[in-house]
Amino acid sequence: MRKARDPWEEARLLSNMAEDVASPRTPLSASFMSHHRDYSSSSEFISKLKKAVRDGNLLQVTFLVREVMETVSRAQVSIAVTGDSGNGMSSFINALREIGHEEAASAPTGVVRTTLRPAMYTSPTFPSVSFWDLPGMGASDQSLNNYLGELQIGYYDFFLLITSEQFSMHHVRLAKAIQESGKRFYIIWTKVDRDLSTTPLSKILLLRNIRENILENLQQGRVQEPPIFMVSSLDPSLHDFPSLRKKLEEDICCLRCHRLQEGFFQICEEALSEKEDSLKAKMNNFSKYLQDTLGVGDTYNPEQCLRAYRLQFGMHEESLRQVALNTGRELSEYSDTLTCRNWDSLRRANFCLWLQTFCVVRALLFLLRCIPRVGFPVYCYFERLKHTRIVSLVTQNTMATIRKIWDYVTCPA
Repeated sequence: MRKARDPWEEARLLSNMAEDVASPRTPLSASFMSHHRDYSSSSEFISKLKKAVRDGNLLQVTFLVREVMETVSRAQVSIAVTGDSGNGMSSFINALREIGHEEAASAPTGVVRTTLRPAMYTSPTFPSVSFWDLPGMGASDQSLNNYLGELQIGYYDFFLLITSEQFSMHHVRLAKAIQESGKRFYIIWTKVDRDLSTTPLSKILLLRNIRENILENLQQGRVQEPPIFMVSSLDPSLHDFPSLRKKLEEDICCLRCHRLQEGFFQICEEALSEKEDSLKAKMNNFSKYLQDTLGVGDTYNPEQCLRAYRLQFGMHEESLRQVALNTGRELSEYSDTLTCRNWDSLRRANFCLWLQTFCVVRALLFLLRCIPRVGFPVYCYFERLKHTRIVSLVTQNTMATIRKIWDYVTCPA
């Protein structure tokens, strides 16, 4: 006899056939590629980005950030709606989707448990977002343990924890499990309309008491305070529903940006690391490389060498000026925080570099050159060490600048 499939797993398999949801365990670069289906080739985009970084073309990096942002709204997000049975999770999903209970596409609701397996719903109000209506938690500790085991928190990007009547320790345990996974979540108290109709307390006092009770239980469970909303699924225009909708839209956008951001930064870091290693490999004869390839007249002048390295990474003033103009920022917003903007600031920012170029140490190294046979090779070793350290610091400054470019493009002034 064929074994019945687990309803949780069955629902996920159906979803995977219908859409491409990136797993949280997927490598960031692979996740990044999955969100660029509109390009002729994801690998082509990554190659363009790596080339721009290796060539020190920060203006091209800026253009590619803008290209990435055009795809943000199409990145798939999975949101789990969970809580105790009878708390109105399905009704809440319908209200959030702005759909009536009687419509064919609505989540089934009723006074008895109607959600027996995970069900996925979408809404044009939240493009490329999957809302998962999960079965409710059980009443016993044993059933809660089973529930947490079946939940597979890592599958979802975001959680909406639904509660009403009371915020129990079951909710606290679920909130703690979500928090420990590093996922965002809200606590949503539904059926406020019923609470208001059955209490002599004023609305302000009632909502304050509910919030304080939730926070007290969370503190006992050592759970950090999440966003808390009081809503009525019967009227999505009242109470905290409008602010909930706005907050959810903002956090979905942030979640998408963060997912793409991490992949973007990883690719840039890989390209910078390759460039850094390439430059360091040429340090065996750094004097010849600086003179013949980088055009440095005095290879023992640290300011000239630093200027040449900055040029290699696109960190010179003209490059930063173009980036600042394109992102609508002042040049100073990029240059003032750089430790590699000149030799003195770089030297002060790194103790090892400062120590190596301290006047007493420099004098000792100069005297070391005069020792026959061993003196000059040892002196050259320390010079190579100094140059490799400079290259590493310029690399770090470049990555910090790329992060600024991302921030300034995604959050215009």
